[in-house]
Amino acid sequence: MARLYALLVLLCVSVVSHAQPLKVCTNEWPPYTLLEEGQVRGIDADLLHLVLTNLGISYDITLEPWRRCLRKMNDGKLDILLDAFYSDERAKSMIFPNEPMAESAMVLFHARARPYTINSVDDLTGLRVGTEPGYAYSHEAFAKGTHFIREDAPTLDANVGKLLLGRIDLVITDRAVGLFTAKNMGVQDSIAYSPQPLYSDRVFAAFSRRPAIAALVPSFESELRRVKQTPEYAAILRRYHQEIPTQTVEQTDTRAD
Repeated sequence: MARLYALLVLLCVSVVSHAQPLKVCTNEWPPYTLLEEGQVRGIDADLLHLVLTNLGISYDITLEPWRRCLRKMNDGKLDILLDAFYSDERAKSMIFPNEPMAESAMVLFHARARPYTINSVDDLTGLRVGTEPGYAYSHEAFAKGTHFIREDAPTLDANVGKLLLGRIDLVITDRAVGLFTAKNMGVQDSIAYSPQPLYSDRVFAAFSRRPAIAALVPSFESELRRVKQTPEYAAILRRYHQEIPTQTVEQTDTRAD
């Protein structure tokens, strides 16, 4: 009886809490998240919208500097932090669903005029690698290595600019993000990357540990897993020029997206 009462209380709390839209924050990380005609779009923003809409959950999403999103999450002013890499420290204040939003191949970009082939962290000795503040680089040898220099820049665009000016030797970022950014900057012919990812990681929609929000996680991860097998998800990937996983259901007609 006590367990049933507790469950009912939790359900009531959850229902009441959703009278207000969930607060979601992320930074601009195209093609996963970007600003398009005043709207937050991108692979993961569109995927989040599809999942939450299917669950009947309203939300407001903002694009802000990553450190500000983190601070708002840690201060209890946020419900979902979109596109967060897992870390043990973050898991103390956030819940990471079992299903990620995306798989991320972290590669090292270099200027074509100054090529490098990097197969492991050992190959970074003496080099300067552009990083971004507040990011959790989960590869321990990269995050803690002392045989090379990690140098922050406020944005990926700034890192690419430093790379082309020769102020840093390499930039580490998600492969799709790096290629998309370079194309937007018009420098796609001036940079290249080591084909072997330094490491691969997963990015998540991390949830607040507040009980009413935490209660959403099981249904969210279940619906996210289901949606990834649908034509709707395949259409999202095509829209942003990404490969479609073989297990994803394809559209059966030839209409334009």
